[in-house]
Amino acid sequence: MKKRDFFIFAVYVGIQSFLLQLADKCLSPWLTAGSNEGFAFVAFQGWALYFLLGGKPKGIIKGLLGYAAGIGFAMLMVLIGTWLTFTGVMAVPITALLVVPAMMYFEYGPWWLSNTAVFFIGAGACYGIYNYVDEVTMPRAAVIVMVYCLLGLVSGWATIRFRTSYQAWREGGTDEQLTETYQGK
Repeated sequence: MKKRDFFIFAVYVGIQSFLLQLADKCLSPWLTAGSNEGFAFVAFQGWALYFLLGGKPKGIIKGLLGYAAGIGFAMLMVLIGTWLTFTGVMAVPITALLVVPAMMYFEYGPWWLSNTAVFFIGAGACYGIYNYVDEVTMPRAAVIVMVYCLLGLVSGWATIRFRTSYQAWREGGTDEQLTETYQGK
């Protein structure tokens, strides 16, 4: 895209960000009993993740399933950590030593569940909400993460969809040609 045409795309992404923040301000109070500052950070992770997963619609599937797997591993680690409380400060490190190697073997899984980096992002978001939001349970944190992950992944899809359509209109060509070019970068 030519530099002079980029402004419209940049404004579009700004509008997307504005709407995502606004949705967060409306949605987040309904998701927890305790106070919170919102969960847009998870949506922005998902948005970026869409690009890192190839910028294609199947990235939404891979992102959602990867986040879900990460949340599952986070829940497992919390459970094992509670069983190991007798080890004191070593409970979490021992739990990581037990669970993370098994998690890594998913790298050899099917395409939709083989990106272990997404597991870490999903687990980290879940831990963050579980540990820093008042009165939230682990299942509630999981729901919050999945809702916001979906918002982010769809935002990533909308970003690419808009850019390719806009670019096709400005420069000629078809959406499919430009989508392949953009996603090939």
